[in-house]
Amino acid sequence: MRARLSPQETGRSRPPVATTWGAHLNPMVTPMVQNVPPHQAVRQVWRNLPNEPPSGSISRRLDDMLSMPFCSHIIHYEPPRGFIVPKFSTYDGSSNPFDHIMHYRQLMTLDIGNNALLCKVFPASLQGQALSWFHHLPPNSVDNFRDLSEAFVGQYLCSARHKQNISTLQNIKCRITSP
Repeated sequence: MRARLSPQETGRSRPPVATTWGAHLNPMVTPMVQNVPPHQAVRQVWRNLPNEPPSGSISRRLDDMLSMPFCSHIIHYEPPRGFIVPKFSTYDGSSNPFDHIMHYRQLMTLDIGNNALLCKVFPASLQGQALSWFHHLPPNSVDNFRDLSEAFVGQYLCSARHKQNISTLQNIKCRITSP
């Protein structure tokens, strides 16, 4: 899509308009949309693109990705000058969440008492399904790192591998073979 804003006439206060050439099923036909505010022209051309999801679903997904579950004091918190986000191994929801929290806290050792910073940096340690889970937490639901950790572990506890000692395994075997 190409859009060209028309020049505003001096002395008149009218909104800018766009002339657009949009995608069309027949490549020999180039439909034109004229005298339409630019945001409507883009929206109109977008509707004409084949094989694209409705623009509402894209907008909704972007809103979900940009939403934050933090309370206002965490959202407005500014990290200390010179703070550098450590390099994390990212968590995708397929391993032990306790291990991830321990690893995260270890890397954030210098800022361990700074709840707002721990919360604000935590999404950088997530990817895939876990990052999506984070962005779907209700707005204003995370007030401190402990609450965030508990919600995280509660969500991914089933991903933790349970270590079985030999006596537990022998008890299971005895129950199976005993009449």
